[in-house]
Amino acid sequence: MLNRRELLRAAGLGTAALWLGCGRGPGLRRPEAQLDPDAMRAALRDAVEILGARLAEPVAFAIERRRIHAVVDLVERAVTDDRSHLVVLGGRDGAGRWQERALDRAAPALIRQHARELAARVGGAPPAVVAIGAPLDRAMKVAVDPATLTVDDWQMHADHLAVRADARSNSRIIYRAVYAITEDERSWVVTATRDRSQRLIRTRLGATAIAWHGSAPVAGQIEVAGGFGPEFARLTDAALAGVNDDALALTTPGGFTAIADAEVVLAPALVAAIVDRLGAIATGPVVAVDLPQLTTAEDAGYASYYFDARGDDARAGAPRRGGDGRLRMRSSNLVVTPGAEDALEDAVVDGYLLDGVAHVGGSDDALALRVGRARRLHKGRPTGHAWRDVELRGRALELLAATTGVGRVPTTIAIDDDGPPHAVVTPAVRTRAALRPAQRRP
Repeated sequence: MLNRRELLRAAGLGTAALWLGCGRGPGLRRPEAQLDPDAMRAALRDAVEILGARLAEPVAFAIERRRIHAVVDLVERAVTDDRSHLVVLGGRDGAGRWQERALDRAAPALIRQHARELAARVGGAPPAVVAIGAPLDRAMKVAVDPATLTVDDWQMHADHLAVRADARSNSRIIYRAVYAITEDERSWVVTATRDRSQRLIRTRLGATAIAWHGSAPVAGQIEVAGGFGPEFARLTDAALAGVNDDALALTTPGGFTAIADAEVVLAPALVAAIVDRLGAIATGPVVAVDLPQLTTAEDAGYASYYFDARGDDARAGAPRRGGDGRLRMRSSNLVVTPGAEDALEDAVVDGYLLDGVAHVGGSDDALALRVGRARRLHKGRPTGHAWRDVELRGRALELLAATTGVGRVPTTIAIDDDGPPHAVVTPAVRTRAALRPAQRRP
């Protein structure tokens, strides 16, 4: 009997193990104490004054991340509420080298102490001219503020989401789960001239259903992500029913036959996997632009922000700090320019509709995307033939350069790791690619 993590991975949902809380115990995780914003700001300003006496370009950065994770599945019903802190103090020494010190506690006295120690250890630069300006605070506006919900509220909403996810289900589904993850992040940056803070909120709502087909589990999944609060209604009844339908849909017996050049429609998740490899794309049928202050009619972008880790206004490729504290230059919201087509498959005479990303491998020059499902299309309509173990192969740039159509409606695909949050906002595209039976991963 497979355990939950093994079942998810066997169904091609390796990352789902993280979102669905595998390895977590039931109940509430008590967060660290919330920061006092005024005391934090005062300590950071003092730290810059201390650093500026011995270091050039002094900076004091602090971030508080609150992550609320609600999950309901066949074996777990839990809400976890985690809060973490990071403080980074830095500046340039007398030789012009960047020096910094990081700490995972945000006590004001500790911040001042570490500033004095860093200045004494690596100083030597001429004193900086410290004239810190007035504080400037920015905050995302959301319809539902996560700070207003209690743990019981979160559990109630997650339970209701689970009930809705059970619709149109039957005994063939052996595993069902829903999850909601909201990250409420506040950061401060103080330099010799600036004092800024920002509050960013981002949410992922998702559901998974798994049914057994022959000797293998098959999954259906959905995720809605963006710069909004815990608005559970964004995961609609129709979307949840579609997850069950995907898990229950029959697949074609026998193996998939390799095709050297097939016309394919790539669902947004597959386009996002390719664009994320390449970053911003300025020319060709598919154009992707990094928009760190993306705001739509519904919400802010999932990875939107107001200023970077050095207090400068948000811009493409600016330095930001992720969960591991490292300073990285990376994209935020990579936005693919939408096209004008509502149904890309209508123009496919003989090809395939590809959906779901089970695994991303290879390099930009030899990309290997294992897809969740490949559906056969003939004269714009599904034939009823579908395969699970199919892999798309090709060069990332060539796949996008061969695009013959771009969809009109974009989807946000959130991409998280230890680095700063980023996302790809893209519609589906129609292109040509090589398809072959997927190679089994060890």
